[in-house]
Amino acid sequence: MEPRTLEATAVVRRNSIAFVERLFSLYADRRPVVLVSDADQAARLPGLKVDRCIDPGEGSGWLAAQHPVILDDLPAQVSYTSGTEGLPKGILLTYRNLGYTTERIIEVMRMTDEVREYVGVPATFSFGMARFRAVSAVGGLAYIPPRGFDPAELARMLASGEVNALSAVPTLLRILLSDPSIIGEAGKALRWLEIGSQAMTAEEKRQVRAMFPSARIVQHYGLTEASRSTFLVISEAPDAMLDSVGRPVGEGEVALSADGRIRIRGPQVARYRIDAEGLHELTDAEGWLQTNDLGHLTEGYLFFDGRADDLINCGGQKIVPDQLEDRIRARLKPGLAIAVAKVPDPQRGDGVLVALAGPEDQTALVKQAATAALAEMGISAGSALHVMALDSLPVTGTGKVQRRVLAEQFAQRRVTAPPTRARGEITDVRSLFQHEFAGETVGPDDTFESLGGDSLHYIQFTLAYESRFGQLPDDWEKLTVAQLQAHADARDTSSWRRLETVTLARAFFMICIVALHTEAFVYSSNWGAAYFLVMLAGYSVARFQLPEILRSGSTRTIWGTIRYVAIPTILMGVFLELATRKFEWPSLLLVSNYVDPNTIRGYTFYFVEFYIQILILAALFFSFAPVRRAFAARPMLSAVLFFLATAALDYGIEQIWTGDYNYDRTPWHYGWCFALGMVLATAKDLPSRLFALALSLVTVFAYWHLTSAAFYVAGGCIAVLFIRSFTVPAPVKVIIAEIAGASMFMYLTHYQMISLVDKIFGEHRPWLALILSIIVAIIFAHLYAWAEKLVLKPRRQAVPAE
Repeated sequence: MEPRTLEATAVVRRNSIAFVERLFSLYADRRPVVLVSDADQAARLPGLKVDRCIDPGEGSGWLAAQHPVILDDLPAQVSYTSGTEGLPKGILLTYRNLGYTTERIIEVMRMTDEVREYVGVPATFSFGMARFRAVSAVGGLAYIPPRGFDPAELARMLASGEVNALSAVPTLLRILLSDPSIIGEAGKALRWLEIGSQAMTAEEKRQVRAMFPSARIVQHYGLTEASRSTFLVISEAPDAMLDSVGRPVGEGEVALSADGRIRIRGPQVARYRIDAEGLHELTDAEGWLQTNDLGHLTEGYLFFDGRADDLINCGGQKIVPDQLEDRIRARLKPGLAIAVAKVPDPQRGDGVLVALAGPEDQTALVKQAATAALAEMGISAGSALHVMALDSLPVTGTGKVQRRVLAEQFAQRRVTAPPTRARGEITDVRSLFQHEFAGETVGPDDTFESLGGDSLHYIQFTLAYESRFGQLPDDWEKLTVAQLQAHADARDTSSWRRLETVTLARAFFMICIVALHTEAFVYSSNWGAAYFLVMLAGYSVARFQLPEILRSGSTRTIWGTIRYVAIPTILMGVFLELATRKFEWPSLLLVSNYVDPNTIRGYTFYFVEFYIQILILAALFFSFAPVRRAFAARPMLSAVLFFLATAALDYGIEQIWTGDYNYDRTPWHYGWCFALGMVLATAKDLPSRLFALALSLVTVFAYWHLTSAAFYVAGGCIAVLFIRSFTVPAPVKVIIAEIAGASMFMYLTHYQMISLVDKIFGEHRPWLALILSIIVAIIFAHLYAWAEKLVLKPRRQAVPAE
């Protein structure tokens, strides 16, 4: 075939029966075809002489005509590639290219004349038209839906027996996977399914296989230049190969170049591209088509690793966007459309942009998923990771995301960074976050949860925010910095504040403990306050930290709490041992709770010690991926099973190691309280709250019987479950929150306050000791927070807004 101007007939793209029939008519006449958007485009196609432009018109429904496979080596069709970089190129396909592909589809899918296909892909796409060629060749029927792919219509037609085959791209299938009930039992009626055009994860393929258990499911890989170059029979493939795109069949071949790019050879490969200068060879002297796709081969199966020109080099670490997308998508709810692209980064070379089609309030969730996915790949992108929300992702006609366009849109959106603020100056919500989370780099998409906040920091941050910007909204810990800034801009000037029940409960039960020790009052002769505070610890982990653990796969948030509690406890222990000259290593190592308290000469902070030990065990527990997956899938059930396991563990250990000698000051003795707190936090709706209430009451009264302690703890459980918050004057909230926030320091210092009051006045003054314990604890809490920020301050860097 010599280079020349090719004569062709243009057909306007219409997803209609008339369009398909017109193409078959031109194929039969051996008239080359070119698809166009309108007559104007037909008039300016380089390298083509268009004799006429046909607009076939609209019309959906069934195509019943039979058309044999044509294998002539003559020009059949000029198809323009999807042009992921915005530069489409004309590819000249012969009847042999199209016919060989059609035969391979029929062969691999084992199609018969019984096929009744719901064509979910537009006929104007090469994928869609190939389906019509294959169905027509075997004598089956093909259906064009009037409103495009309609899941409800598909389900109805499957259930009634009108269709038994489907062709769809992964984007459409993900709509079904997001709500499997749409298809339900009708999925068993599907016999054939072909998937193409985009990558899918192995898990998604397993889900599709489960949705259509009787179907022969085939995925293909190819390009406009080389359609259906490999096939993967998903319904039969071993699990180890589900991540692949299959292997070549028939005369087709696949190989890799020295730099890992996919090469294709076979009858399906087009030989020429076309432009204003005529026809140009696409293949080398040996017939190989060099693609710009990266891949690798395992046991003859091809694994697609993304586009070479999309590869992200972030600080020397290579990131394939498609692979990162799969990992991020696996951490998000089905149906959220995302795409990854590279953007310039002054420090790392390439930055990572994650774009989502959805509202701004989803950006924090996506960023957390992206951070976790990158960490799983051994990459810490830091400030080079960006998330951008769009109304829709820019795609080509075949649904491929245009990554270059995403990068351009991101560049246009970036605003000029504000002047670097003075170190420590709090002028907006972001600087407040930076102040409260010293040593962390805070971005606009970060949240209290993603930065590792816990219940103590929650109280501190609440006070700091509301003193500057007014009342916080509900569930503010899940909102991004940018969203909280928007809330702050609409300042709430009310003098009333929302006080959370858990904050009040923490303050109340801590005062009960200190009052008992100072003898100001005895809240219960059976105790119980310490148990409830451990419950609140479990509640805190489940509410504030578990979401981040499940998203990131890291337990660093719990270790942050351990550090926050352990350091002041050790410092206080060192101070007391130096002051009393009574040196004991168990106290400094935070293990004196295992020692007989009667043998300790100095001080022991046993409550903090077993609290820290419980947190360490929780961090180790959630470091196991199966545990995280269980809590992510069934949080309430998992929390209940965790509670039962901890209760059984306590009972089992007590059978062989009694804790009577140290008053049961062990982590396993209080573990059930921690787990029960997690159950309370995971109870989100009325049925689960009622169940959690029943479990709590049974446990509490079984443990304490009908005593005052039981009623205190049971009352606390009821309040936490059913009264999220209530409104109080702002000064009242400040006082209660300050007490709750200083609860740890109150425990560390109250015995010293009792001794101090006794020495000054020469007699025991219970209420004075109690009040002084509260005041000193609040002062110490603020001093420690100031010292901690001072130590970590040099690590902090000003971060420009995005």
